[in-house]
Amino acid sequence: MPTMEFITLYHRGGGGRMTTFSGRQIYLIGANILINELLAHFITEKTGAVCTTGANLHSIPVVEDSTAEKRLVLYDFSNSHDSLEELISSDKNNILQRDYVVLTNVSNNLNMECEALQCGVRGFLYYQGGIETLLKMIHSVLNSELWISRELMTKLLLDGGLKKTTKAKGGLASLTAQEINILNSLSMGFTNAVIADTYCLSPHTVKTHIYHIFKKIKVTNRLQAAMWAAHHM
Repeated sequence: MPTMEFITLYHRGGGGRMTTFSGRQIYLIGANILINELLAHFITEKTGAVCTTGANLHSIPVVEDSTAEKRLVLYDFSNSHDSLEELISSDKNNILQRDYVVLTNVSNNLNMECEALQCGVRGFLYYQGGIETLLKMIHSVLNSELWISRELMTKLLLDGGLKKTTKAKGGLASLTAQEINILNSLSMGFTNAVIADTYCLSPHTVKTHIYHIFKKIKVTNRLQAAMWAAHHM
């Protein structure tokens, strides 16, 4: 099987070095408790995060404070009986919306992944993923990024391109030429740093442009912006 190439979509604040996440909470959810406990020990050692294992989403305590930091939930999707319907129906505490959920041990299924993203899932780790990929994913998602394959991103953009309509023309008309250029670059997965270099702008100016773009087209993250661009540009 070919190596899976991943991209991340997010607001880059700086460097890109692997940082520690002391005090951040990570939950490893799945039936294989022994493997999860060993993995939890390893992740804590490498990241400083507090790791807890559990059999299902009910194992994750409810957080009443809406300002609390989002937790990372690594949900083992390897069971042949697992389905998105079961995951959603078991989410009584709204974990998919409240926290960062990543499906692990996933078989490549682009249709399922598209649906999962719409339900609030933040990323996917496939069977062939190793320890290095796991740590990169943790770093990315805890920094508010999405962790998706380039193949999935391509499908999202192409599917959107096939469904172009004349709706939301007002949103496109409200964008400046510079904002349209930046939105195009953003939809191709370029980071803020790359966009800044491309258009000879400061990273702060790029962040300001992206803030205004999101406000004008009424989206809240880079994936939504990329999908909007696929539909309307």
